[in-house]
Amino acid sequence: MAAAARRVAGRTAGAFTEAEVMMMAANSGRKAAPAGLKLIEGRSAGRDSGGREVKPPPGFRRLPPTKPAELSDDAALVWDELVAELQRLQLLKSIDGPALQMCCEAYVRWCKASAQLADEGMTYTSDTGLRKLNPLVGIVERASAEYRAWAAEFGLTPAAEGKLVAPESGGGEENPYAGTG
Repeated sequence: MAAAARRVAGRTAGAFTEAEVMMMAANSGRKAAPAGLKLIEGRSAGRDSGGREVKPPPGFRRLPPTKPAELSDDAALVWDELVAELQRLQLLKSIDGPALQMCCEAYVRWCKASAQLADEGMTYTSDTGLRKLNPLVGIVERASAEYRAWAAEFGLTPAAEGKLVAPESGGGEENPYAGTG
Protein backbone atom coordinates (compact mmCIF):
# COMPACT_ATOMS: atom_id res chain seq x y z
CA MET A 1 0.00 0.00 0.00
CA ALA A 2 2.76 2.47 0.94
CA ALA A 3 4.77 1.50 -2.14
CA ALA A 4 1.75 2.21 -4.34
CA ALA A 5 1.29 5.60 -2.69
CA ARG A 6 4.95 6.49 -3.29
CA ARG A 7 4.69 5.35 -6.90
CA VAL A 8 1.59 7.50 -7.53
CA ALA A 9 3.00 10.51 -5.67
CA GLY A 10 6.12 10.48 -7.86
CA ARG A 11 4.20 10.79 -11.14
CA THR A 12 3.54 13.99 -13.01
CA ALA A 13 0.18 15.05 -14.39
CA GLY A 14 -0.78 13.00 -17.42
CA ALA A 15 1.51 10.12 -16.46
CA PHE A 16 -1.34 7.71 -15.70
CA THR A 17 -2.45 5.09 -18.19
CA GLU A 18 -6.05 5.00 -19.34
CA ALA A 19 -6.63 1.81 -17.34
CA GLU A 20 -5.29 3.48 -14.17
CA VAL A 21 -7.54 6.48 -14.68
CA MET A 22 -10.55 4.19 -15.15
CA MET A 23 -9.63 2.28 -11.97
CA MET A 24 -9.33 5.53 -9.99
CA ALA A 25 -12.71 6.67 -11.28
CA ALA A 26 -14.27 3.33 -10.37
CA ASN A 27 -12.93 3.58 -6.83
CA SER A 28 -14.03 7.17 -6.22
CA GLY A 29 -17.34 8.40 -4.91
CA ARG A 30 -19.58 7.00 -2.23
CA LYS A 31 -18.72 3.92 -0.23
CA ALA A 32 -21.02 1.01 -0.90
CA ALA A 33 -23.70 0.60 1.75
CA PRO A 34 -23.55 -2.54 3.91
CA ALA A 35 -25.95 -5.32 2.95
CA GLY A 36 -27.95 -4.83 6.16
CA LEU A 37 -28.55 -1.17 5.37
CA LYS A 38 -29.58 -1.97 1.80
CA LEU A 39 -32.15 -4.41 3.17
CA ILE A 40 -33.48 -1.90 5.71
CA GLU A 41 -34.02 0.67 2.97
CA GLY A 42 -35.24 -1.93 0.49
CA ARG A 43 -38.50 -2.51 -1.32
CA SER A 44 -39.20 -5.97 0.03
CA ALA A 45 -37.54 -8.85 1.84
CA GLY A 46 -34.11 -9.50 0.34
CA ARG A 47 -34.31 -6.53 -2.07
CA ASP A 48 -32.68 -3.08 -2.04
CA SER A 49 -34.44 0.21 -2.81
CA GLY A 50 -33.99 -0.45 -6.53
CA GLY A 51 -35.60 -3.89 -6.27
CA ARG A 52 -32.30 -5.71 -6.80
CA GLU A 53 -31.50 -8.82 -4.78
CA VAL A 54 -29.08 -8.12 -1.91
CA LYS A 55 -26.42 -10.73 -1.43
CA PRO A 56 -25.54 -11.45 2.22
CA PRO A 57 -22.10 -10.34 3.44
CA PRO A 58 -19.36 -12.92 4.06
CA GLY A 59 -19.91 -15.00 7.17
CA PHE A 60 -16.99 -13.72 9.24
CA ARG A 61 -16.48 -15.35 12.62
CA ARG A 62 -17.52 -12.78 15.22
CA LEU A 63 -14.62 -13.00 17.64
CA PRO A 64 -12.85 -10.07 19.29
CA PRO A 65 -9.40 -9.19 17.98
CA THR A 66 -6.34 -9.76 20.15
CA LYS A 67 -5.21 -6.62 21.96
CA PRO A 68 -1.95 -5.41 20.38
CA ALA A 69 1.03 -5.35 22.76
CA GLU A 70 2.18 -2.02 21.32
CA LEU A 71 -0.98 -0.16 22.39
CA SER A 72 -0.26 2.74 24.73
CA ASP A 73 -1.62 2.35 28.26
CA ASP A 74 -4.36 4.93 27.66
CA ALA A 75 -5.33 3.38 24.33
CA ALA A 76 -5.49 -0.05 26.02
CA LEU A 77 -8.18 1.31 28.37
CA VAL A 78 -10.16 2.64 25.41
CA TRP A 79 -9.65 -0.69 23.62
CA ASP A 80 -11.11 -2.64 26.54
CA GLU A 81 -14.18 -0.40 26.67
CA LEU A 82 -14.82 -0.49 22.93
CA VAL A 83 -14.20 -4.21 22.52
CA ALA A 84 -16.61 -5.05 25.34
CA GLU A 85 -19.44 -3.07 23.75
CA LEU A 86 -18.72 -3.97 20.12
CA GLN A 87 -18.43 -7.64 21.02
CA ARG A 88 -21.75 -7.48 22.86
CA LEU A 89 -23.28 -6.22 19.62
CA GLN A 90 -21.38 -8.90 17.64
CA LEU A 91 -19.77 -6.30 15.38
CA LEU A 92 -16.13 -7.34 15.75
CA LYS A 93 -14.08 -9.78 13.76
CA SER A 94 -10.65 -11.02 14.74
CA ILE A 95 -9.14 -9.13 11.77
CA ASP A 96 -10.48 -5.75 13.01
CA GLY A 97 -7.50 -5.33 15.35
CA PRO A 98 -5.44 -2.82 13.34
CA ALA A 99 -8.45 -0.61 12.57
CA LEU A 100 -9.57 -0.67 16.19
CA GLN A 101 -6.00 0.08 17.32
CA MET A 102 -5.89 3.18 15.10
CA CYS A 103 -9.29 4.24 16.43
CA CYS A 104 -8.12 3.96 20.04
CA GLU A 105 -4.79 5.72 19.43
CA ALA A 106 -6.52 8.58 17.56
CA TYR A 107 -8.87 9.09 20.51
CA VAL A 108 -5.99 9.14 23.00
CA ARG A 109 -4.03 11.55 20.78
CA TRP A 110 -7.08 13.85 20.70
CA CYS A 111 -7.47 13.66 24.49
CA LYS A 112 -3.82 14.45 25.20
CA ALA A 113 -3.56 17.25 22.64
CA SER A 114 -6.84 18.77 23.85
CA ALA A 115 -5.63 18.80 27.46
CA GLN A 116 -2.30 20.34 26.48
CA LEU A 117 -4.08 22.91 24.29
CA ALA A 118 -6.33 23.87 27.22
CA ASP A 119 -3.20 24.51 29.32
CA GLU A 120 -1.24 26.42 26.66
CA GLY A 121 -4.04 28.30 24.93
CA MET A 122 -5.05 28.60 21.29
CA THR A 123 -2.31 31.07 20.40
CA TYR A 124 1.27 31.88 21.37
CA THR A 125 3.65 34.77 20.77
CA SER A 126 6.51 33.94 18.42
CA ASP A 127 10.11 35.09 18.85
CA THR A 128 9.36 37.97 16.49
CA GLY A 129 6.38 39.12 18.59
CA LEU A 130 3.63 37.83 16.29
CA ARG A 131 0.58 36.01 17.67
CA LYS A 132 0.36 32.59 16.04
CA LEU A 133 -2.01 29.67 16.20
CA ASN A 134 -0.81 26.92 18.49
CA PRO A 135 0.23 23.87 16.38
CA LEU A 136 -1.76 21.73 18.82
CA VAL A 137 -4.93 23.06 17.19
CA GLY A 138 -4.04 21.14 14.02
CA ILE A 139 -3.21 18.01 15.99
CA VAL A 140 -6.56 18.18 17.81
CA GLU A 141 -8.45 18.71 14.56
CA ARG A 142 -6.68 15.87 12.71
CA ALA A 143 -7.06 13.44 15.61
CA SER A 144 -10.73 14.37 15.89
CA ALA A 145 -11.34 13.76 12.19
CA GLU A 146 -9.40 10.49 12.28
CA TYR A 147 -11.33 9.25 15.31
CA ARG A 148 -14.69 10.23 13.79
CA ALA A 149 -13.82 8.29 10.63
CA TRP A 150 -12.82 5.16 12.55
CA ALA A 151 -15.76 5.51 14.92
CA ALA A 152 -18.16 5.62 11.98
CA GLU A 153 -16.63 2.42 10.59
CA PHE A 154 -17.47 0.65 13.86
CA GLY A 155 -20.94 2.20 14.21
CA LEU A 156 -19.87 4.40 17.15
CA THR A 157 -21.34 7.70 15.96
CA PRO A 158 -25.05 8.56 16.31
CA ALA A 159 -25.51 8.56 12.52
CA ALA A 160 -23.70 5.25 12.08
CA GLU A 161 -25.57 3.72 15.01
CA GLY A 162 -28.88 4.46 13.32
CA LYS A 163 -27.75 2.43 10.32
CA LEU A 164 -27.06 -0.58 12.55
CA VAL A 165 -30.59 -0.78 13.92
CA ALA A 166 -32.90 -3.01 11.94
CA PRO A 167 -36.56 -1.95 11.73
CA GLU A 168 -39.01 -3.93 13.79
CA SER A 169 -40.89 -6.51 11.80
CA GLY A 170 -44.61 -6.77 12.02
CA GLY A 171 -47.32 -4.20 11.58
CA GLY A 172 -47.79 -5.30 7.98
CA GLU A 173 -46.47 -2.03 6.48
CA GLU A 174 -45.72 -2.44 2.82
CA ASN A 175 -43.60 -0.19 0.66
CA PRO A 176 -46.11 1.98 -1.28
CA TYR A 177 -43.60 2.42 -4.10
CA ALA A 178 -42.86 -1.27 -4.61
CA GLY A 179 -43.44 -2.35 -8.18
CA THR A 180 -43.96 1.20 -9.50
CA GLY A 181 -40.57 1.64 -11.16
